[in-house]
Amino acid sequence: MPVQIGGRTFMLAWRPAAEWTTVQTEMDVIGFLSERDRFLVGRMILDGSVDGDNVVRMAHEALEAVTGRRWWEGQRLLGMSVQPEALGHLTLAGVDPWQRSAYEWCAATYALYTKHADEKARLRFDFQLSIPPRGYETDWGSEGGDDPEAVQTALAGWMGG
Repeated sequence: MPVQIGGRTFMLAWRPAAEWTTVQTEMDVIGFLSERDRFLVGRMILDGSVDGDNVVRMAHEALEAVTGRRWWEGQRLLGMSVQPEALGHLTLAGVDPWQRSAYEWCAATYALYTKHADEKARLRFDFQLSIPPRGYETDWGSEGGDDPEAVQTALAGWMGG
C-alpha cells in the first residue's frame, strides 16, 4: 500500500491483523516501513523536510485504509479485539489474526460487540466508537461524515426522548 510522507511515496507491505493490534502511536506505523524507508523518513524529519504532522497524517491514512474505518474507530476496534474476553471469543470463532487483514479483524470485532445488541445498544456502541479522540474533534464530521440530525436522533433515543 503506498503512503505519502512529505511528498514522497513509500510502500507499506501487507501486515496481518495481529501486527496492526500492536499499533499504539503513529510511530508504530512508521515501524511497518522497510528499514531503508524508515531511515529515509528519519532523515527527512531530522533535516526538517517533514514534520510530525506529516507522519501523523500518514499513519492515520494508513489506519483508515487497512481497517476501512476512520482511523480512531479502527484503532479502537483493534484495541478492543485483544481484550481477553473478546480475543477468546474471536479465537473460539476461528478468526485467526495472523491470517486475516485488519479490515476483516475489525469487522469480526465489531460483529462480536454488536451481536446481541438491540438497535438502541448498537446505536450507542456506534456513537461511542465514532467519537474522535481529544484534539481531533474537527475530524468527526469531515468528508461528509456523521449527519448531525442522525446524531441528534440517536442521542434523543438514548435519553428516552
